[in-house]
Amino acid sequence: MKKFLDIIFGMIIIVYIAVINIISSSKISFSIPIFILGVTLIIYHFIKRRIESNKLIYRYFKVLKVLICIGVIFFLGIEIFIINYPKYNKGNADYIIVLGAGLDTNSNPSLILQGRLDAALEYIKEDNYRFIVLSGGQGSDEKLPESHAMKKYLLNRGVDEEKIIIEDNSRNTDENLKFSKAKIEENSGKPLDKLNIKIVTSDFHALRSSILAKRNGYVNYSNYSSHTAWYLIPITYTREAFAIVKSIIFD
Repeated sequence: MKKFLDIIFGMIIIVYIAVINIISSSKISFSIPIFILGVTLIIYHFIKRRIESNKLIYRYFKVLKVLICIGVIFFLGIEIFIINYPKYNKGNADYIIVLGAGLDTNSNPSLILQGRLDAALEYIKEDNYRFIVLSGGQGSDEKLPESHAMKKYLLNRGVDEEKIIIEDNSRNTDENLKFSKAKIEENSGKPLDKLNIKIVTSDFHALRSSILAKRNGYVNYSNYSSHTAWYLIPITYTREAFAIVKSIIFD
């Protein structure tokens, strides 16, 4: 059984990626790299004897295994920070920012984005907020900006249209926060550090959004996060570890 673990894990990964993309009715980010990992494990099962029989190749392969082990340890360290970062602050806020997360094939909020919008609805029931900023531009495969679909979703659930501010130019989390800051300062006539901001996002995304919020001059802010569907946890938390590294280095 042990000698078949690579092919078993490879098949599990491939089936998992196929299933979540079908039931989510939208493209799940980072699916292709994870799918490639599954295929790689299956291919490795059939060529590992050849690798082990070639002394030169096997020597490099052992170095590669050490590097992979170091990478896994680093990855797990990041995951610990993601999981334990504060996500559910219920304190009052002057402005709420809901970060976009894609649309489905019918131009409705994706499953992850629905979760964020529902978290915002849950939060505003208990808070006397001033305005809610919906942040999300139009992706290359989307028919309208995410923030427009987000607005429709909230209006259908009774949110006052006069309290909604649209930010529809952002393409990533860094731009979400940068452009939302400009909208808030324009609307309030105050610098951002004089206001309390609530950032509504997904639980796996709270740490990275906070890192980028600090970079964009947010001072008095906190998170109120949605819970990710259990079957999306493996891929969303895996992707987020790599996204944090990317944001720290490039954003």
